Amino acid sequence: MSHVPRPAWLLSLLTLAGRFVRGWRGPSSDHFDGRRFYNIHARPHHSWRDVVRWQLERPKQEWIDQPGPDTPPQVPQRVSGDELRVTYINHATVLIQHRGLNIVTDPLWGERTSPFSFLGPRRHHPPGLTLDQLPPLDLILVSHNHYDHLDLYSLTELARRFPDARVVTGLGNAGLIRACGCRNVQEIDWWQSVPLAGGMLLTGVPAQHWSARTTRDTNRSLWLGFVLESPDGPVLFPGDSGLGPEFGLMRERFGPFRFAALPIGAYEPRWFMGHHHMSPADAVQAHRALESQCSMAIHFGTFKLSDEGQFAPPQDLAQALAEQGVDPQRFRAPKPGEHWRIEPLRQ
Repeated sequence: MSHVPRPAWLLSLLTLAGRFVRGWRGPSSDHFDGRRFYNIHARPHHSWRDVVRWQLERPKQEWIDQPGPDTPPQVPQRVSGDELRVTYINHATVLIQHRGLNIVTDPLWGERTSPFSFLGPRRHHPPGLTLDQLPPLDLILVSHNHYDHLDLYSLTELARRFPDARVVTGLGNAGLIRACGCRNVQEIDWWQSVPLAGGMLLTGVPAQHWSARTTRDTNRSLWLGFVLESPDGPVLFPGDSGLGPEFGLMRERFGPFRFAALPIGAYEPRWFMGHHHMSPADAVQAHRALESQCSMAIHFGTFKLSDEGQFAPPQDLAQALAEQGVDPQRFRAPKPGEHWRIEPLRQ
C-alpha cells in the first residue's frame, strides 16, 4: 500500500463517502460483538432527538481568543534515565519525554475539529509548541477517531516530518492513519502490550467513551487509553473518558501512578456529556483512584465543544480539589506550552 499522504481535505471527503468506515473485523470479545465495540459498563447512545434538544437548549456564550506562550518552552531533544518531562501543547496533545523516547498524544495542530476547513469548532489559542518546535518524535499515540483526537492535517504533517515515527492506536483506525502517510502503524486492543526501548512497555487500557467520524461508523473502531510502564513508575494518557471502573482497574494492575494526564473539559450539560466525559470533580475522583502522584489537566479551553464556560474547567477543578481534600499541587491545570519535570515516584 502506498504511504504517500493525501491532502487532509481529500481524506475527509473519502471518509464521509465511506472509504474508511468499514470498521474493525475480527472475533467477538468481552467488549466487541463482532461488529461494534462497547464500554465495560455499556451506556445507551443519545438519540438524534437528544442531540436536537441539546442544541436548542445550549446557552449562547462567546469564547475569546487567547495568546500563546510569551516565551517558547525550552524542550530538550531527549531525556535519559528516570527523568520524566511533560509539555502541554493543547487539548489532548501532550509531549512525553522519558528514557530516550519522545512521545506525542492525540496530535492536534489543525484550526478546526471538523471534516471541513470552513465549519466546525475552531481553536481559541495557538498550540503551546509549533510543529517546527517539536523534538524528533519516536512514538505517536492516537486514542480514538473523533475529530479532536484523530486530526488528519496533524498526522499528515507529522508523517512528513518524522517518517520513521511509530503510531499506536486502537483496532480499526490504522487505515485512515496510514492514508495520512504514516508508515509504521500498529493497532492494539484493551490490555494488549507493545514493548518499547528503554525497558518500557506500552499497554492499551479501556476508557469509557465511544467512536465515530460519520453517522455510519459509530463504535466500529476501538477507543482506548495508554499506560507507559517504566522501571520508574507508570504514566497514563487515558484519551477521552467518562468516570467509570477503568481507573480502579488500572490502579489494581499497574500500582500507583507517577503521572496521569486527565481530561477535565467538554462536560456540560451533564445529562448529555456525563457518560463519556469527566467533569473536573470526576477527574479528581479518577486521580484519587489511580493514586496519581502528579496529574495534569487536559482537554479544556482550546475548542468550544460543550456548554461550560471557556474558563470554567480550571475553576471547577480548584473547587473539586478543595472539596475532596486533594493537594492542588498534585493536580494542576497548565497553560499551553507549560513544561513540567515530574518527580520520581515516591516509594
